[in-house]
Amino acid sequence: MRKLVSTVLVLSVVALAGCASEKPLSEAEQAAQYGMTVQRYREEKAAAARMNMKFEDHMKTMVGDGMQMDHGNMQ
Repeated sequence: MRKLVSTVLVLSVVALAGCASEKPLSEAEQAAQYGMTVQRYREEKAAAARMNMKFEDHMKTMVGDGMQMDHGNMQ
């Protein structure tokens, strides 16, 4: 029984350490992910915050409303 508990504990620690090693994306990387400039990304992020929305939800709403992103230019 003791061996099982220690094995589970070791596996838990290893799994958590693996998850923690991923660093978050920078603003420039996030902007590139959405095809925007950093300035445009900041503006859209601020707009989402004003509407009390997550940025991802705000972007889904914009695309759903017929707006399409074209390398940083909203149409």
